[in-house]
Amino acid sequence: MGNQSCPIRNPRKAQFVDPTCYRMGEYLLNHVLDGKTISLQPRGLINRSNYCYINSILQALLACPPLYNLLSGLAKHVTHNEKRKPTPVIDNMCKLVNEFEHLPAGQRVGRRTEKNQRKEAGVSINCGNPFEPSWIYKMLNGMRSDSFLIEGRQEDAEEFFGCLLNGLNDEMQDLIKLIDNDNDEGIGDHVPEVEQDADTWQVMGPKNKGSITRKTVFGKTPVSEIFGGLLRCKIHRAGDESTNNIQPFFTLQLNIEKAKTVSEALEALATKNQLEGVTSSKTNEQVEAWQQVMIEELPVVLVLHLKCFDYQLSGCTKIMKSLDFPIDLKIDAKLISSKPNSSKEKQYKLFAIVYHDGKEASKGHYLTDAFHVGYNSWLRYDDASVKTVSEELVLSPQGCRVPYLLFYRRSDTIRSK
Repeated sequence: MGNQSCPIRNPRKAQFVDPTCYRMGEYLLNHVLDGKTISLQPRGLINRSNYCYINSILQALLACPPLYNLLSGLAKHVTHNEKRKPTPVIDNMCKLVNEFEHLPAGQRVGRRTEKNQRKEAGVSINCGNPFEPSWIYKMLNGMRSDSFLIEGRQEDAEEFFGCLLNGLNDEMQDLIKLIDNDNDEGIGDHVPEVEQDADTWQVMGPKNKGSITRKTVFGKTPVSEIFGGLLRCKIHRAGDESTNNIQPFFTLQLNIEKAKTVSEALEALATKNQLEGVTSSKTNEQVEAWQQVMIEELPVVLVLHLKCFDYQLSGCTKIMKSLDFPIDLKIDAKLISSKPNSSKEKQYKLFAIVYHDGKEASKGHYLTDAFHVGYNSWLRYDDASVKTVSEELVLSPQGCRVPYLLFYRRSDTIRSK
């Protein structure tokens, strides 16, 4: 699902000996998701090379309260020792959040009317000095050089995002296991291997019709608790038991070629697709079959990957089209295989957008718009540049700029200080 693990050249030690790791593991083991809003003083990120795909993702993640609150709390337990590198991704992300200070209360702006928020971008903002997150770039040297480079186009922001989350998730799982191994009554039964071999069981449905279900999950960590969702892929063959494969995701991949809106792209995800050449397990003859993908579990932070790059035998091209996306997104119940406990668990609020700007897939530029609670306004982060932007321009990108990643927070997890 576009979330493949990116191996580090120097694998982490099987056993941690640094007491700092124990403290970090205890913090992660006891962490409770914290969705309270944050208001940071904005800072641009200097780009001296071709790192816009990294800078755009970092700014989107800094606007994500559950992740920021997790990392800022974890940073109190991190010792920045050059000799201690069992958790390089965690260490460097914690160093990043420490570069930002909270916006003074006197600089915060009161709530504006919806009309003004959509039309105006005249809020005066006080930015800190831009800086180069060189330690993040240096960390990438320890990863495979082709992790974010897809043949036929430039380094990819979505690939970097998935790799970064996988790195955080892997390291956090190792730290949690460290505590678990030191505790006879730990959570060993509740923390499976990351993307472990699928469990398989039979489920009896209506009229005693059976189905085979296979489930693969991420190891349970605070990162997977924030970003991790589940998809159910059902394959039905006439006269046979249905097969259900449940797979985890960090980004929900949406085909946009035939869609005019994000809602249409989500509906297309759950459309039943006829399968050709499928044979019966009983008669070995071809039978009618179809496949359907539905959402099994909605994440706290839903990241939609709008697939604007089209792969053909002749090469990769960029799909240039306008696609409507809302500030408030409601996931239709027909897209969900299980029933949420409340309507708020299906409602999301947009807080960041990563755009790809340029006509070609092989080159272009990434930038991010993110909502700033303290200024009650959208801010545009274009490497070192930070400025306000109206909601109207956020929702209607101009020229060759298209939304590539949409970051939504689930409404039932949003709370103010």
